[in-house]
Amino acid sequence: MKYKDIRKFSYNTEKRVLAAPPFNFDMNNWLSSPYTCLKVRFYIELASTFVFLLQFTNIKPNQISYIYAFSGLAGGVLLANNNSNFIILGIIIFFSKVAIDGTDGLLARVKYKPTKFGATLDQWAGLVGEYGFLFGLGFYVYNITGEILYLQLMITTVILKSIDFKKYTQDRILIKTKILIKSKKNKKRTFLKLFKEFIKNGFNFQGKTMDFILLIMLIEIFQRKLIISHVFLYLYLLRGIIIFFGNIYLKRK
Repeated sequence: MKYKDIRKFSYNTEKRVLAAPPFNFDMNNWLSSPYTCLKVRFYIELASTFVFLLQFTNIKPNQISYIYAFSGLAGGVLLANNNSNFIILGIIIFFSKVAIDGTDGLLARVKYKPTKFGATLDQWAGLVGEYGFLFGLGFYVYNITGEILYLQLMITTVILKSIDFKKYTQDRILIKTKILIKSKKNKKRTFLKLFKEFIKNGFNFQGKTMDFILLIMLIEIFQRKLIISHVFLYLYLLRGIIIFFGNIYLKRK
């Protein structure tokens, strides 16, 4: 395919995907979320360029997914390094790896055929990136402060994510639509909706949250002092506790 056709196809596909649940996002509505609109275009442009070049090779979409997973590990190791140049490189990788995430799916649609295994592999690669970022953040703060507490916060959060109750149930999303529809108590229904929104779109390891933390880390490197990046380790642990016990509660209900 020609580059302009790939680019047009990518924009149309992303617009359709983002407009559908669970995102319900209009990528042309700059007033509601200008940063997200800009970031979407950033990874679409990069992914379109990558796919245009990759279509002439024998590289498969699943191979790109493995690269996506490796980028999360590499970024985490670089953040955990005590060298400012390596940390900056890790920040660039975490900020830009969303383009790799968009490349595998786009390549599959352009040259191959999307598969269920490919979709699962992409989700797994994203999870690897989350662990890599948390690992890197924990060691980044530890290297600056020398306080073992921050490694303990990181490790505890990783454990909570690893033993999350929902990973061992058939329901990948524990909050079912039926619960929301059939619930007769408005207060209970409102609570479940809010909790579902928090789990899916709240303070997480992706999107604007991660980019904001990366920006703080970049500022701290140039300021040569810790500002607030350590606070996010407490927030991630709090989020992990809420989600861990919340998933158990919601599953019982």
